[in-house]
Amino acid sequence: MKIAFASSSAGGLDDKVSDQFGRCPIFTIVTVENGKIVNVVAVENPGHRAVSGAGIKAVQKLIDEGVDAVVAGNFGPNAEAVLYEVGIKVYVMKDLTIKEALDRILSEK
Repeated sequence: MKIAFASSSAGGLDDKVSDQFGRCPIFTIVTVENGKIVNVVAVENPGHRAVSGAGIKAVQKLIDEGVDAVVAGNFGPNAEAVLYEVGIKVYVMKDLTIKEALDRILSEK
């Protein structure tokens, strides 16, 4: 399972989950197998500096990365609709580190 986290700054497990999806600077993508973290990578969000369509550009990046789920504090309505359409699960979580948010998702399994 690949989970993308909208990251507030440079990414990584200690970064905070961003309140913004489409305009977050970085996505931290965590690959989990059998409940264990097997890979963590930070990728630039192309929507971060977009004049318009930031959310859709961000969604396309996640599709290209092959993610199964995404976490952010808020999602725009267009981005959220497309995420559901393409089958990427959406989690709304605020005021957490990426590791804390990941732990909450894994505890649901």
